[in-house]
Amino acid sequence: MQQPGNVESSVLADLTELRRKYQSLDEAFGTYIAQYGDSAVNVNEPFKISETIDPVIIILGRTTPLFYRDSKRTLSGSLGTISIERGHLYVLGRREPPDSKLIVWSSEAETEIEQYDSRVRIIPSRIHAAISAQQTDEVLFSDLGSSSGSILAGESVKPEPFITLYSSPKVGIRRVTIPPKYSRGVK
Repeated sequence: MQQPGNVESSVLADLTELRRKYQSLDEAFGTYIAQYGDSAVNVNEPFKISETIDPVIIILGRTTPLFYRDSKRTLSGSLGTISIERGHLYVLGRREPPDSKLIVWSSEAETEIEQYDSRVRIIPSRIHAAISAQQTDEVLFSDLGSSSGSILAGESVKPEPFITLYSSPKVGIRRVTIPPKYSRGVK
């Protein structure tokens, strides 16, 4: 796995390139840092979502689910599915002004992937998270300092179930590991 500093600098460099390519991402980024400050977008500790049992559930803003399937290397929502390609960055967020659609910006396209209910109090952030497909075949998820947090739930191939929380600054919990429990037939 790449060192965290290398992942962070790579994600930030790729994010800069994507902002140049997509006006909607640049506008979302600009309004996000205008509201929360220049240091609001940061790459939190990456979590490896490759080598997992399908699916890994990714919840953005506590109400908007996506599904990562490592066997197919795809990210899916109710509006579509994208393939996660080696060496690419995928930024997840929403447009400004909000249109109730979660967007994935990548070097390939701007894709609407999931709808969210804009009436709820906690919705995905404009610049919410990144999925980074490394050259080594690792796929990493990082919350980008979102104001509404992220939750990852799944199981690694070991098998080790996990729940990872990227919470808003008000909550101190970051990661919870659940030990596997297997029951045997009751006599």
